[in-house]
Formats: sequence, C-alpha cells, structure tokens
Amino acid sequence: MSFLPFVLSFLLILVLGSSLLFSSFRSTTIEKTVILAQNRAKLCLMSKQALKDYNQSKKRKTPTERKTVTTSTEKPEKVPVYKDKRNKRYGLDSSKFNLWPLISKESQSMVVYKSAIRLIQILYQDADFYKDTRDPELARKIVDEMISKKGESLSELFPTKELAGIYYKMLKGTNTGYPSLEEYFKIEKTDNTPPINWSYASTPILLAVLGEDTTNRVLAAEKASWEENHRQRILTEANLKVLLQNHANPDFSITDLNTIFSFNRKGKGSPHSYVEKQTKVMAIR
Repeated sequence: MSFLPFVLSFLLILVLGSSLLFSSFRSTTIEKTVILAQNRAKLCLMSKQALKDYNQSKKRKTPTERKTVTTSTEKPEKVPVYKDKRNKRYGLDSSKFNLWPLISKESQSMVVYKSAIRLIQILYQDADFYKDTRDPELARKIVDEMISKKGESLSELFPTKELAGIYYKMLKGTNTGYPSLEEYFKIEKTDNTPPINWSYASTPILLAVLGEDTTNRVLAAEKASWEENHRQRILTEANLKVLLQNHANPDFSITDLNTIFSFNRKGKGSPHSYVEKQTKVMAIR
C-alpha cells in the first residue's frame, strides 16, 4: 500500500490550513490597526472640538474675569511654522460647496454648475468604481441628477437606478481612500449667497473653480503673505483680483468672482472630521 497519496493529501491540508490561518491573522491585524487609528482620530477630533469651545468661552469673558498667570521664568519664544490650512480636512461647514443655489435654481451661473462637476471629478476620478464606467460625462450626469431633486440633505438627492450604486459609494466614502460627498458638499438654505466661502475653501474646491495653475499661485501667495505678516494668511478680495488680473485664466473670468465666492468671514464653526496622521484614517462626528 502506497502512502504517497496520504502524504500529499496531508501536506495539501496543512498548506491550506496555514494559508487560511495566515489570512485570518493578517485580516485581524489590519482590522485592529484601523480600529485603533479610528479611536485616535476620534479622540483628536473631540480634543479639537473641546479646544474650539474653550477658546470661544474665553473670548466671551470680560477682562475682569480673565486671570493673569505670571511665572518666575520666561518661556522660550516659539518659532512660528506655516500651516497650509486649506489642505486640512476638518470637515468645517464653512469650507464646503453649497449646492443650494443650484438646487433652488437661485443661481443660473455656468461657473457654479461647472465647478460642481469638476469637484466631483477631482474627488472621485481615481476611484475604481468611477474609472470602471469609462464615462467622461459621469460627473455631469451625477450633478444633473442631484440638483434635479428637492432634498434638504445629500442623502435625499439619490439619482436614478443607473447611478444609484455609484452615488451611494460617493456618499459613503472610505476611511483611507476617496472621501465622502458630505466632506466637500452641503445643502444650506441661503438667499442670494455665493456657494463657497473664500476664507475657508479647501484646496480641492479651489482647484475645481480656479484650475491648477491659478490655485497654485493662490497658495504660494498666501504662504508669502504669511511669511511677511504671521497674522495674515488668506488673500483679501482685492489681492485676489490683482492676482487674477496679472495672470489670465482661460477657465475662470474675474467677473464671476462674486458669483461663486463669498468674502464674508463668518465663523468657521467646529471641526466635524479629523484625519489620523500615521494611517490617514478619518474620524467623523
């Protein structure tokens, strides 16, 4: 009687068992890493929200209520470091693209419509579900479906069955891949207010409106402005107009500036999301 088939069967079972065990261990390790990263991100987000609330409460106190703390030794002066806040993903409501002017038909401006389409492309063009459609008009179709609805939240703007699956993935987003729609879009009922707040607009939104060349010039100018005066970072409306006049942009007309951007520096609000630095996992509240 030959033991060879028995030995081969035993080795095959051993290999398969080891493979399954390794795969299970690997999945558990990845899952553990993601969960720990999410917890760290949530704690950091809660800390930033608490700090925001604390700073606001300090501002409301009268000078007599504030306590002056004196120390016997002077603290070393901190060297300021530039932080490009337009690339920070805090999920601020004031940093999002408001779709209300398009949904309510309040704005018939093509620059607003085309900017919404380009923002969809920028956010999802590298996602497999988006590329697999091989449809160059996909972003336009999605925006058309969204603004044809009368919903008051992004979850109420689901398109037809053909695009519903794609829209669901966009709305859901992923922890480390493509973002959720709610990170960059909002629906906020306003009266004749431009859809984007210039002071808090994120870099992807600037790219969608101004294009890559002009956006890079804006970011460079803001950094240079900060280096000259550490209190001044965001370009003023006047300085932005000068930049646009000095560097012609075929994709954006300076006459559309006040149609798409609001230069009213209203309160930016509390952060709603935070990206963990090491793993890039995002926490949302």
